[in-house]
Parts: sequence; structure tokens; C-alpha cells
Amino acid sequence: MFENGRWKNRLVGSSRAANAHDVKTDAVAQGREMAQKRKVEHVIRNRDGQIGQRRDYHRDSR
Repeated sequence: MFENGRWKNRLVGSSRAANAHDVKTDAVAQGREMAQKRKVEHVIRNRDGQIGQRRDYHRDSR
């Protein structure tokens, strides 16, 4: 998500950002790593808050 001029990764259920980046590609890369490690869905939002991409890393996803 883009907030206060920075791209942030937030885990589901958390109200605070896990980390923040100046560049979207850096935030996406770290968010992808976090999602893969936790085997959860990775949702990438555009600057306006709309969902741009989704990728599911669940263990049994098809």
C-alpha cells in the first residue's frame, strides 16, 4: 500500500506496516518473500489503493 509517500507491506490482521520502502519494486520484492515464507496470499495494490495483482503462495494452491 502507498501511504505517506512510502510503499508499505502489511500483514493481514495487523494495523501497522511490517516495513516501508521508497520504491514500489523494493516493497513488492520483500512482500513476495514474506508471503512465500508464510505460505499466504500476496496482494499488490496500486497507488490509489486498488488491487493491481494477487499471487497465492498457499501450500496446496492450484
